Amino acid sequence: MRSASSVPISIVAELANNMQAIEQINRLRPQAALVMLNGDLPKSLQMVERLRQENPETAVICSSEETSSDVILQSFRSGATEFLRQPLTETEINEVFAKIEQARLRSTEESQQGRVIAVYSSKGGCGTTFVTANLAVALSRLSRSHATIVDLNLQAGDQPTYLGIENTPYTIYDVVRNFDRLDDTLLNSYLTSRGKLLSLLAAPTEVGRDEDVRPEHVTQIITMLRAQPGYVLIDPQHTLSENTIAALDLADDLVLLLTLDIPSIRSAKRALDIFRRLGYEKSRIKVVLNRYTKSPEFEIGQIEKVLEHSIDAVLSNDYKAAISSINMGEPLVQSKTQSRLQAEFTKLASKLADIQVEEDARPVSRTSWFPFARK
Repeated sequence: MRSASSVPISIVAELANNMQAIEQINRLRPQAALVMLNGDLPKSLQMVERLRQENPETAVICSSEETSSDVILQSFRSGATEFLRQPLTETEINEVFAKIEQARLRSTEESQQGRVIAVYSSKGGCGTTFVTANLAVALSRLSRSHATIVDLNLQAGDQPTYLGIENTPYTIYDVVRNFDRLDDTLLNSYLTSRGKLLSLLAAPTEVGRDEDVRPEHVTQIITMLRAQPGYVLIDPQHTLSENTIAALDLADDLVLLLTLDIPSIRSAKRALDIFRRLGYEKSRIKVVLNRYTKSPEFEIGQIEKVLEHSIDAVLSNDYKAAISSINMGEPLVQSKTQSRLQAEFTKLASKLADIQVEEDARPVSRTSWFPFARK
């Protein structure tokens, strides 16, 4: 079997018992499994169906001496990815394994696409710029991948100040001005780097240039950035303009920021109602309570009832540490200042990145190929 395929194969198990095969495949989670249908056909097909249900990422290949259209059709209906006739031939083995390898590569490419996170507040003064900057740093540090901030607060973008960037040679206006010839290389040249893992597409610095930015520009910019590995963080305007909605439409996660006061809570409630009308899935929206100080006047449970949405994260009110980091031009997450906010940003980043660090947890390798289950 190994010598018959041009695709490298590592056989990690050969099992004659259906239950043992299912247990081992559940444990090893390989990229593919070959099931011989030479025994009890109904039981073998039940196993194929169960394998696909419990391990959707494992390709199941059925093989049989009986090659009638009925057997092949039953195999595919049970969840088989491919079917091999017996006796096995080198040509068919190569074709089937090549298809599975191509599917794996496509899946890998898709998984390497960036994740778009928008940090939005419908009321000014809730700290979206501060949260966006620190969340970007926390995500890049935690995942060891690149994070790009897109400053869509087009009339009053202040990300350079919060990131400690003294000069932004290019802004989103330069992207718009050269939109007809925009490609990945040109777009990346307009980003201002802050270290190896963080970059910024700055808002226009001159009055009036924000008017040239249109929704189609926003959509194309975010789409191109998301095609690269890492994270894209959006810092949009507080008003739900066409540009803001274009950005929110593309967000994988929409962080809705509010503070502990009645105007902010009411504004957040209105924003959630609008999101529902726009058709945004509730699972995409993460409500974050910023500048939180425990108070008998506002209990988190009461706020959740008003919003009809859970509070997904809380960021403490540490004004001294926050304002110091802003004045220093250094995101708090990477500063030497000791603050609860640093751990809270890391916790929020871990939720968004779906990264769980457990002492005893060991990820299962998916580099092994093809345990074989034979009936």
